[in-house]
Order: sequence, then structure tokens, then C-alpha cells
Amino acid sequence: MKLRISALVAATLIAGLTACGGGEEQKASDAASTSASASPTAAAKPVPDVVGKTYLEARSLLNKSDYYARLIGKDGKEWNTNIVPNESVLAVSMNPAAGTVPANDTIDITVNLTQEEFTAAVKAKADATKVAAEEAKIATRYTYTCGAYSSTQPTYKSYKEVWASADYNGSGTCYIKIDGKDSYSKLPLLPSEQKIVDFVASKGGDVSLPSATVGSVMKLCAKLDPDYTDQVVARPEWRKSEAEAALTVCPDAPHAAVLQQEITAVKIGDGDKIVGQTMEPGTWKTKAGIKDCYWSRNTGGGGIIANDFVGFAPNGVTVTVYPGEGFESSRCGTWTKIG
Repeated sequence: MKLRISALVAATLIAGLTACGGGEEQKASDAASTSASASPTAAAKPVPDVVGKTYLEARSLLNKSDYYARLIGKDGKEWNTNIVPNESVLAVSMNPAAGTVPANDTIDITVNLTQEEFTAAVKAKADATKVAAEEAKIATRYTYTCGAYSSTQPTYKSYKEVWASADYNGSGTCYIKIDGKDSYSKLPLLPSEQKIVDFVASKGGDVSLPSATVGSVMKLCAKLDPDYTDQVVARPEWRKSEAEAALTVCPDAPHAAVLQQEITAVKIGDGDKIVGQTMEPGTWKTKAGIKDCYWSRNTGGGGIIANDFVGFAPNGVTVTVYPGEGFESSRCGTWTKIG
């Protein structure tokens, strides 16, 4: 009986030892399996060559190889991340070099432009696009009619159409509308029109109603009034500023020379003048073909130095006056200083 018990105990001990041994082997096997799963399944990819490609293409190729691109300007400065490059930005070098397997996943891509150059170019392009759109609108913004109103009166869509028309050499005055409205209607201005207004203001002109200023300048581009050169105005600088502005808009106008003369012309009308105060000393001339013109040069005390009554002067009348004199004229029209 004791022998059987001893045998049973021995069997139990052997089974227990066997079970313990099997557990250690299982743990070792599990550890080996875990170690194998934690090891890389594939080696890192070499950096692709992106030199010569656009930055957008370069970034895409790097991303496909699990790398990130950092944008560096040609001045060595990193671009702000909120700047979005376009097709003009080209990769000129890279670091690390193509074909290497770097420890860092960020690749520096040096491009052909600095950030400042790029933003300036983008702005210039946007401005050019805006100007082109504005010019397209201007092509239909102004309309001109010339001469006396009639149901068959033509409407011209640009000042160049006026130049090419029979109305350009006619005796009638031309009128302008902006977007179908009178220029005195306080219309909103396009950027190019605002530049005209700013120019006139810089020359001492009247810009109290900006759209009217634009209308006056654009009308000068189309055609001059028949008596334009004979007109004497109270504020010559206003008139001169608009003539000068017109030459910036339409320097190729057939009457550009007349506008240029208007900028420098000094004129007076009939009446009583004091030389050196309300009239400049020098030589003055009327327009050709003047009739029934009377003029007189007087001393400060009223004595007549010289005078004349001209029935008809095909070439105009010329008079030279000196400081301190009085000068009077009637029915002589406009006097223009010529010397």
C-alpha cells in the first residue's frame, strides 16, 4: 500500500515538473515572436531627386517617399508656411542630397526666388489682371456724341472713334457720358480714373466733383471745342491741369500739339490791365483775322503812349507792353503772350 502511494506521488511530481518546464518554453516562444514583430519590415526609402522641378512637384514626390519638404528661398531664409507657391517656384538644390537615406524626414528645398520676390511678382500679376479687367470695362464705359442733337446722331464708343469720324473736323462740340450718365452725376470712379483726378489735383486743378473732372479730361481727348484756343478762363491753372492730364491719357491725339500749347500759354481777354500786375510785360498777339479791334497803351497817369483801331488784321494784331503801363482793348478777343 505504501509502495503504491509513493509511486503516485512520484508520478504527480514528474507531471508537475513537466508542466512547469512547458510554461517556460511557451514564454520564450512568445517573447521571440514579439521581438520579431517589433523589428522594421522594410528599410527607409532613399530621397528622390527633385532638383529642376517645381516646388509643388518636388513636395509631392517627397511626400510619396514619406518625406516632408521645407521651402527655403535663394537667400537662405525659410518661407512663411502661409505663402502658397505657384509654378514659377523651382527647386534648385536640396539637402540632404538625392539618393541618401537621412535620419531626419524633413528635406530642405532651396528655390529660385526669395519670399519677397515671389510675393512681389504675385502682386504685380494680380495688379496687371486688375488693370486688364478695368481696361475691358473702359472700352464700353464712355460714349460720345458730337454736334446738334438729331435722331440719326451717331454715338461713338471711344475718343479714337471720334478722331476717325466726320464730326472730328466739324464745327460742333462733343459731349461725353460715363456708363450712360452725365459726368456731373457724382459717379463712382475706376482706379485709372482716380489716377486722372489725383493728377489734376497735383497740378492745382479743380477736383471738387471727381467724375466731372474725368469727363472733362476724356472730352479733351476726343475733340477740342471750336473756340478752345480763344477761351480765357478765371482759373487758368484748372484748364492747364486738365490739358496736361489729357496728354497722359491720349498722347497720340491729333490735337496733342494744341493741348501742349495750352499748358504753357498765357492769355488775357479784353478790358483794362495793369502791366506787371494783371498782365505780364512782353509781346502779345490776337488771333488771325481779327476785326474792329481797338487797343491802347497808357501811362500811369492815363496819357496815351500808343494806340490803334484795326478794322481787319488777317495775321492778327501784335503789341508789346512794359511794366507800369496801363493796357486796354475792346473787340480784340483773346491776347496770347508770344514773347
